[in-house]
Amino acid sequence: MAIDYQKTAKELVKELGGDENITNVTHCATRLRFILKDEAIVNKDKVAKIPGVITTVQAGGQFQVVIGNHVKDAYGYVTELVHVSGDAQGSSDRKVGVFSRIIDIISSIFAPFLYTLAACGILQGILGVLVALNAIDTAGGTYRILNFISWTAFTYLPVMIAVTASKKFNVNTYVALVIACALVCPDYMSMVSSGEAIAFLGIPVQLLSYTSSVIPIILAIWIASYVQRFFDKYLPIVVRNLFSPMFTIVIMVPLTLLAFGPVGNTIGNAIGGIYNYLYGLSPIVAGIIVGGFWEVLVIFGVHWGITPVTVGNYANLGYDTFTGLQASAVFAQAGAALGVFFKTKDKDMKGVSLSAAITGFFGITEPAIYGVNLRLKKPMICGCIAGAVGGAIGGAFNAVSWGYNMPGIATLPAYFKSGHMNQFIGYLISIAVAFVLGIILTFVVGFAEDTEPEKEETTDAQKESQAASAGDNEGIVRTVEFGSPVAGDVIPVTEVKDAVFASEMMGKGVGIIPAEGKVYAPCDGTAEAVFPTGHAVGLKCSNGLELLIHIGIDTVKLEGRGFKAHVNQGDHVKKGDLLVEFDRELVKENGYDPTVIFIVTAMDQIQDMEKRTGQNVKQLDTVMTVTCREE
Repeated sequence: MAIDYQKTAKELVKELGGDENITNVTHCATRLRFILKDEAIVNKDKVAKIPGVITTVQAGGQFQVVIGNHVKDAYGYVTELVHVSGDAQGSSDRKVGVFSRIIDIISSIFAPFLYTLAACGILQGILGVLVALNAIDTAGGTYRILNFISWTAFTYLPVMIAVTASKKFNVNTYVALVIACALVCPDYMSMVSSGEAIAFLGIPVQLLSYTSSVIPIILAIWIASYVQRFFDKYLPIVVRNLFSPMFTIVIMVPLTLLAFGPVGNTIGNAIGGIYNYLYGLSPIVAGIIVGGFWEVLVIFGVHWGITPVTVGNYANLGYDTFTGLQASAVFAQAGAALGVFFKTKDKDMKGVSLSAAITGFFGITEPAIYGVNLRLKKPMICGCIAGAVGGAIGGAFNAVSWGYNMPGIATLPAYFKSGHMNQFIGYLISIAVAFVLGIILTFVVGFAEDTEPEKEETTDAQKESQAASAGDNEGIVRTVEFGSPVAGDVIPVTEVKDAVFASEMMGKGVGIIPAEGKVYAPCDGTAEAVFPTGHAVGLKCSNGLELLIHIGIDTVKLEGRGFKAHVNQGDHVKKGDLLVEFDRELVKENGYDPTVIFIVTAMDQIQDMEKRTGQNVKQLDTVMTVTCREE
């Protein structure tokens, strides 16, 4: 049955905490990439079970939802449901590491125009094939026009980057475009071509070509965000709209030519130079590493880090070796998924694995990885081994890509160039070996049949009808009492000053205005989630119910200041154990509401809940009595 991605989007937004919790959303080839205000309130398992969602990944400061080929459909419906303000385009209040921030920036900048760039790369490859077959006259107008079309996206790459970078760094998009266009405008390029000495205010300008460059324009727009912010803050409003853009442009273009451009160019060349040096030491070893581990990077969502290297290689060398090795990893995972199709006896798995293999054959491997190979474990390993073997062969033949692309059967022309037939043949051999070996290894090694996902899918599909008939269910029921995790005044959760919790979309329960800064375990169980900032703890009780204790409203913005967790994720706790200590006064002094939210998050088993609000309680005094069905 076809998946309704409009319904997928609605459920996704709901489970992620609604519009109020979503700071930003973008998408790449297969994933929706959310930046959330508070990830602690999200139940990853519930999100992963939404029809149309393959899996979730938390990486690079993002909550990534893997959709697959229909990601653009899902993205379109999601953007109808959320409202991302210009001020919140690229940031989250959570503290993330430098590496995660870099990955987030790269993915946000390149993802929107990835397919456009790849389309131009494929067009270059098709023209190369036509030239080799003498099917087109290189001196004729048809070839010349198609040729400059194929290079346009790369020539004006800084302009494309300026658009997406302006949204990431919250800069006026038209100001960013002017800065980028200045770096590639005909007058400046004629200065570069002539080689004449140029100075700005007596300072010599290093004349560099910024066509096809990446790092210089990213640095320029990043710095421009601070310059624009300065003038927006201090200029009188009557002249701000005119002079803020003018001052930003007049300052940033010369500064880029004098400093940020040369520095960015040096950084870009150094990054590409390091990879190309390592590749030069042993292309075969490079092929083993890239072919064997590329899809592992995809799993963790950090594969975007290589994008500046590959784009830089096309600009500086005219080709890229990394993509030539990466292709083996893609075809190997597609082969492993097809191996599952041939091996499995489960009808549903046959359908899933065949579809995933075909999708992988065209370059989109997430369905194969998350839906089949990683789920069954051994096929994933077999795919990595096959990818390493294919990568070694590609390295031995010095397989390269002559135009930017995403490896797949449809992009084969991008690897062909007249006069380099041996490299192309080596590339074909490498992906063929990786694909076939992936099939054979998976078929021979085998895997344990996994029927659990089918059971979960049935349960999800029947959830609404089960809930509707719960009152007529004659199964065993039980009553569970939960004590307050903190001393204070109990209020209905619908009255807390947070729209997400007050709407009860995250679960039902109570709010406690705390009289002290100590939070205790309300039951025996396991700490399934302890947020790094210490402001939230998710518990799975020994009776199977799932609870969330969220300390304060928007206190994630304190980044852990005033909070001290006494448990770690995975710890077993007893009722009455101290979970978290927090400084109530510090929370208040920083303008945050210290109300502790205490809810049951998994409501599908709950028949009734009695909440004892409007009273002052001590810690562990009963505040909720839950009636639930036995499974």
